[in-house]
Amino acid sequence: MVFLEYLIDNFEMVFELIGLLIMLGIGIHIPDRIKSITRTVVALLFAESIAYHLEAWTQTFETFTLLRPLLTAVVYSLYPLILIVMTKITTDDSMSRKITTLLLIPEAISIPLYLTSQWTHLVCWYSVDNKYQGGPLSSLPYFIFIFYSLVFLIENLHFFKRVRRVSLLASMYVTIVPLAGVVCLMFLGEARDYCALLSAAILLYFILVYIHMAETDPLTSLLNRYSYDNEAKKNITGVISIDMNGLKTLNDTEGHKAGDSALRTIAEILRKHAGPNASIYRIGGDEFVILYSGPGEREIVTAIEKMRSELASTKYSCSFGHAMSMHGESLSETISTSDSRMYKEKAKYYSELGNDRRKAGRSEDDA
Repeated sequence: MVFLEYLIDNFEMVFELIGLLIMLGIGIHIPDRIKSITRTVVALLFAESIAYHLEAWTQTFETFTLLRPLLTAVVYSLYPLILIVMTKITTDDSMSRKITTLLLIPEAISIPLYLTSQWTHLVCWYSVDNKYQGGPLSSLPYFIFIFYSLVFLIENLHFFKRVRRVSLLASMYVTIVPLAGVVCLMFLGEARDYCALLSAAILLYFILVYIHMAETDPLTSLLNRYSYDNEAKKNITGVISIDMNGLKTLNDTEGHKAGDSALRTIAEILRKHAGPNASIYRIGGDEFVILYSGPGEREIVTAIEKMRSELASTKYSCSFGHAMSMHGESLSETISTSDSRMYKEKAKYYSELGNDRRKAGRSEDDA
């Protein structure tokens, strides 16, 4: 009977979460790591909703039972844990374990307080006639949830701002609106389960992540060729064409891991100095394009100078070319002009490199 009531009360949530699991199974573009994280979040949501439903059932008891404070502690603990696990979706792999450990500290401190509160009366406890009694730390679960909500929001803003403004706005909507709704309901004293709202938000969030991965290059996190082909039709005022010099030689001599590291470094430099009105694409193995909407030629030339300057402090080199969109000129013509200038610079680079090698060879012969 209790199980049937649970299904009736949570039909929308169950439908959404099972649908999400089905989409995970057919989402070939989603890395196994993110699939595993999402399945964990779904399991935690189910666990929280079941615990909440059982706790609501224990409220009907005429006398106190130990099951009720234990279930309350589980509910209080699972909400932050869901946000902690979801944060791992956008956290870099190299930092994931360290950040997760730090994030767990407030949760690790609060869980023992929840579990022992029936005897310490610090957070909440229940009288002999099964009535709720708030302790001096009764607001602790709310503040812990707000803390993890802010961490989740900040991490997502940091993650999505690196790609496109529209992705950032979508991320803000998907994360801020449901979290703000939960916080408002909590402070209004609305005693309800928030899993249905969170499951809908997670479904939208998963769709956003899926779209993000479909349009970004997995190695550099820049926009990919598919995104370039579909979005290069907007109002473009300027173009920068970039090609890495010597990637094949680097791959042949030091291995593809070294080449991948070089491309990631270059991508970060481009992202750092391109400016706020730029869309940065990796369109080939060592080819990049930056499309501008708004800035004039002076700003674009300054951006190139900054990129060259930082590249000079690394062992990598790139050839650059740029062009401004002329009145009546198509985007493809502007890109062709930019590419042509970049290839001239690239040819000059290899010509000078060849001369240097010939000089070095003659010096060795003379020696």
